[in-house]
Amino acid sequence: MDPSANTESAFEQAKKYGEDLAKLYAIEKAKRVNLQISNQKLQAIFRTTPDGLAVLNARLSIEEANPAFWSLVEQPAPDSAVPLADVLPFANLLDALKQHNTNHTGVQVEIDLPLTKTIWRSLLINAVPLEAGNYHGWLLSAHDLTERKRLENLKSEFINIAAHELRTPLAAILGFSQVLKETLKDEEGLAGHLIDTILQSGNRLKDIIDELIEFADIRYQTENSSAGEAFNILDTITTVLENVRRAAEEKNLRVTTEFPTQNITITGNRSILQEAIRHIVENAITFNDPDGSVTVRVTDTADTIIIEVEDTGIGIAQTEQTKIFDKFYQVEEHLTRSVGGLGLGLAIAQRGVQLHNGDISVRSKLGEGSCFTISLPKTATTETVETDVGLRDDFHQTLALGKDFAKVVAAERKLAQTLKKYQSATQSLRQAVKSNASPEALLEILDQLESDTTEKTG
Repeated sequence: MDPSANTESAFEQAKKYGEDLAKLYAIEKAKRVNLQISNQKLQAIFRTTPDGLAVLNARLSIEEANPAFWSLVEQPAPDSAVPLADVLPFANLLDALKQHNTNHTGVQVEIDLPLTKTIWRSLLINAVPLEAGNYHGWLLSAHDLTERKRLENLKSEFINIAAHELRTPLAAILGFSQVLKETLKDEEGLAGHLIDTILQSGNRLKDIIDELIEFADIRYQTENSSAGEAFNILDTITTVLENVRRAAEEKNLRVTTEFPTQNITITGNRSILQEAIRHIVENAITFNDPDGSVTVRVTDTADTIIIEVEDTGIGIAQTEQTKIFDKFYQVEEHLTRSVGGLGLGLAIAQRGVQLHNGDISVRSKLGEGSCFTISLPKTATTETVETDVGLRDDFHQTLALGKDFAKVVAAERKLAQTLKKYQSATQSLRQAVKSNASPEALLEILDQLESDTTEKTG
């Protein structure tokens, strides 16, 4: 065999091997560049995100954390790993991480971190597991809820103040307006029309305050206050439908029910559940098209009750469906403002369902309608029902007292007018006696007095 041929063959093989190595190097270099770019992106996100981020190892020590994390916990960044328990010493957080350390599911815990004796910071902690080869750890994020909670407390304080401060003057407005209407009931013209307008506006304001007070009441209810009473949920839904029948008839809506043949007994707070269902049904009527329909469907399972309220109304956009249960939120303001409202109805309904360990959801399509689904356990809790006396009872008591006071004032006015007539008649009788008037003249005075008295008391 020619030695030169062997040499040439070996050279070609070496050349091909070198070319393959060059290609592999180019590929690996490109991968390394992409990896460096990805790493720089992650580092930029890690450093600049407003939420606090921390990487924990399997021993729950902080190996790395971004500046936002150390700012949230009001501590300087350490030079080495530090135990999470030294930074966030909260048993519920630590126990949750230890108990779920072998799971792939995340952990979510809300904590209140004391900064001073009087200043606290509310943090929402989310943690997801990290696993790569033999490495096990957690990526922990901390979101500051302090400002949101402060705003929520301000909203609640405003609601309570508004409810208290508006109810007393409203009681006087409604009470005296009703008295004026009764006084002028035989008169026609501008006065009667103005009184009716005042009453209608006052009652509309009353409905708004009712909604505010209902929200303030249910906000501070607990699961314990939703317990104890066993009742037929079908009767409760029927009561709701009876109360909204007139509103449905005004829009020519067809309201149908699909109920099981047997009664369904549930344990909970009847009034809270009735109000929750009422808000859902009223929404189905308010945002429905004329000549449409509303269907209320109840399904009974072994331990759960499913209540569906389906309508043929305007529907809800996909982007809005996650927000409709927020307080004071209204879908498509140009649509909802034409019917008014504070945007609290669905928040009240959701809170009422949650108090019974239930769930509420919606599926909807624009222009085709919506279907709200309420899932309720048949037995909410075994605790005793607390007395349900709150802002709402105080408000209606104030309204009643205001109307009663107005009636007393009106009665006092009528009595004063009657007494004035008696005084006038008495003076006329005395003058007639002194002037030796005839018996016919005296009888005429007495007849006039009797006529005036009958008219006033009648």
